[in-house]
Amino acid sequence: MNLNLKITLPEDFKILCDLFQVTPEEIINKFINRVSFPFYYSRPDGNERWATLFFLNEISEGNPSVQAELPLHEPFMDALAEVVFKHLDIGNKNVEKAELAGRMVMKKWHKHILAERKK
Repeated sequence: MNLNLKITLPEDFKILCDLFQVTPEEIINKFINRVSFPFYYSRPDGNERWATLFFLNEISEGNPSVQAELPLHEPFMDALAEVVFKHLDIGNKNVEKAELAGRMVMKKWHKHILAERKK
C-alpha cells in the first residue's frame, strides 16, 4: 500500500536530517518498516525493536478503543510469542523462521479482528 501523506516536520527533525544527510522520507520509511510484532519478538536483543515499542506506547496511551479490544488481542499476542519463542529455543539461527511463523499468526489475528469488528 502506498500513501501520500502531508505531514509537518518539526524543526528538530529537519535539522537532524540535514546534519546527518538523510532525507525525512528515508528515515520515516525505515521507521515504519521496523514496526512489526514478528520482528520485535524474534529479535529480543535487537536495537530494531524501538520502532515497535514507540508504536505500542503511542496506541496504548489514552486510547480507550485499544483498551476495550485488548481481550480480543491477548490470545493472538500469546500465540505469537509462543510460536516465535518456540523457534528461537532451537537456536538463534532460526530468527527468520521465527519471524515468518509470527507473520502467520499476525495474518490469522488480522482476519479474526476484522471479522469481530464487522459484528
